[in-house]
Amino acid sequence: MHHRHSVRTQASASFHPLASVHPSLSLSLSLFRFLTCSIMSATLDNPETILACLLTLLVTLGISYIFYPAFQAALHDDLEFDEANLTSSQQTKPTPSNALLSLVIPAYNEEERIPIMFKAANDYLGSEHGKQTLEKLRGCSQRLGYASKQEDAHTTSIVESSIVEWVIVNDGSKDQTDPTVRKEQKHLQLPSHVWRLVNLRQNGGKGAAVKVGMNVARGDFRLMVDADGATDFGPGLERLVESLAQSQKNETSVHTQWAVFGSRAHLQDTAGAERSFVRTLLMHAFHFFVSLLISSEIQDTQCGFKLFSRDAAVACFGKLQLRRWAFDTEIVVLCSRQGTQVLEVGVPWQEIDGSKLHTSKLALALISISMLRDMLCVRLCYSLRIWIASKPAAGATATR
Repeated sequence: MHHRHSVRTQASASFHPLASVHPSLSLSLSLFRFLTCSIMSATLDNPETILACLLTLLVTLGISYIFYPAFQAALHDDLEFDEANLTSSQQTKPTPSNALLSLVIPAYNEEERIPIMFKAANDYLGSEHGKQTLEKLRGCSQRLGYASKQEDAHTTSIVESSIVEWVIVNDGSKDQTDPTVRKEQKHLQLPSHVWRLVNLRQNGGKGAAVKVGMNVARGDFRLMVDADGATDFGPGLERLVESLAQSQKNETSVHTQWAVFGSRAHLQDTAGAERSFVRTLLMHAFHFFVSLLISSEIQDTQCGFKLFSRDAAVACFGKLQLRRWAFDTEIVVLCSRQGTQVLEVGVPWQEIDGSKLHTSKLALALISISMLRDMLCVRLCYSLRIWIASKPAAGATATR
């Protein structure tokens, strides 16, 4: 069954409507119009006026470029998508109103790589190690007050009654990603697993796909995982859950907003030997600006393997504005401003062929400039309160 939906950024507390956009944004448009008219009306007899207008125009264009992601977020607030439940009634119980773990998998032209990732994750979740990890995660859920032990007529096992939800977000792919997902899902069904396919009506970017997936997910915990399978799923999930469980035990009070970031920082020395000088230089420059503009506490913001508690996911992805590659940096800012407890854990990771990033030197340089622009925009928008990441009320529990 297909359903049409849309996800909108929580405008009431996160962004001013375009009609009353923040002065620092509308100023760019006003200055641009004024200066264009001034230059056109200026004559060669006033070279100083022309020079002043040109310099001011350059500054205005620079401001407009920096705040372009904010304009884009305001103009394209709605993310429209179609949703299909791929799980047949013969394979599982009716879809529950909540799940223990949601796997949120953004996919763009992933017909070749996503079947490998599906099989690795499915094999692990059906193994004894996978069941033990789910049991430990259920314990984390119970400590947050999310879940209780469930039993059915056939088993008293906590693990067997757990629900794993697969949420695949097809980001306007131009290949056969949609039929590939439908085909692979039929061969990978495990008891108490549900599969949902979300198709964005147009390509919105990885940030947009993850935002939609996290907002429609039902899990007590929601794992963002890349479709390329670069992170070794089983060992990676075990490390994230173990870190969360240990941190919860050490807490003197109950926090419901948790985020555990998978990290590749421990692999930098090894990977650095295989990178070109340009790629290594850009990597260090990116880390420098992340530390300067975003946070110095997170060593790897870009790893596509992150676990969020339900409250953290609702609070963070309800406010997320960036749509493209740098959205991970905004997640760090939102977690910090909203009081989310953030952990960073090293995970096994390897480079997978078929990256969507162009690897030429020019392309990498342009992408790096774009990500720097996005980080600067994030810093300014939250500092100037153009975007507002309000903290949840004390004791409040966010719901879907």
